Amino acid sequence: MDLKFSIITCTLNSAKFLKRNIESVKNQNYQNFEHIFIDGFSNDDTLKIIESYKNKFPDKVRVFKHKAKGISNAMNLGIKHASGDYLIHLHSDDSFYDDLVLMDVNHYLVNNSFDWIYGKILIRNEDFSKVGLQTNKSIFFKKNTNFIPKYILKFINFIPHQSVFIKKNVFNKFGLFDENLKSAMDPDLWLRIKNKTNWIFFDRVISNYCIRRGAQSSDKRNKKENKKNKMIVKKRYLNKIELIFSFFVDFLLKSKNKKNFR
Repeated sequence: MDLKFSIITCTLNSAKFLKRNIESVKNQNYQNFEHIFIDGFSNDDTLKIIESYKNKFPDKVRVFKHKAKGISNAMNLGIKHASGDYLIHLHSDDSFYDDLVLMDVNHYLVNNSFDWIYGKILIRNEDFSKVGLQTNKSIFFKKNTNFIPKYILKFINFIPHQSVFIKKNVFNKFGLFDENLKSAMDPDLWLRIKNKTNWIFFDRVISNYCIRRGAQSSDKRNKKENKKNKMIVKKRYLNKIELIFSFFVDFLLKSKNKKNFR
């Protein structure tokens, strides 16, 4: 049985990076997918690029224009419009790692029953030069029915959403992304569902993740807001002792930030 994938890309004046995203999707060897765009009424060439893409692949490309209300809202709109068996959020400045990603994921999921899986990401600079793979710590990548990875997830978000393939019915059961959060909405979801769903690490590089100026998660100008959102999520899922321990973990991670890639 072949699975259908819904690739959700949120755009807002994304013309500078969007072509790379589109090329990585349309060149996939496995073609049972839909590419959904949620656009916040872009005023650059974003919609022109998407419409050109849609004209070439009208059976695969769908575009919806909504008033911009934040990235969480856009991601949720993509979920609501999706018709695939599994969904992945691939933002406009991110792209699939190679042309075999969907083929390999389909083969894995057809032969294994999971609500969601996550893989690796290759971190790149704005000019697409390599920074390195997201840190590999073997303890994170053991079967996630084990207690340790699930518990560590409280303190370290080792799951990049650009590498996650997740069933739509998981959102139907446990809710969508929290639209009050402009960042940290993905670790909030992982912590909400980690003990209620069947999930595992898939040892494969899924996507290229772009670090660039203007991005919510990687732009230093958003540091204060991101820190605030991260604390909101922690207070939802950590007890007082765990909160204290999390400050110690954050300090260690910050001091060794340059070693987080290899």
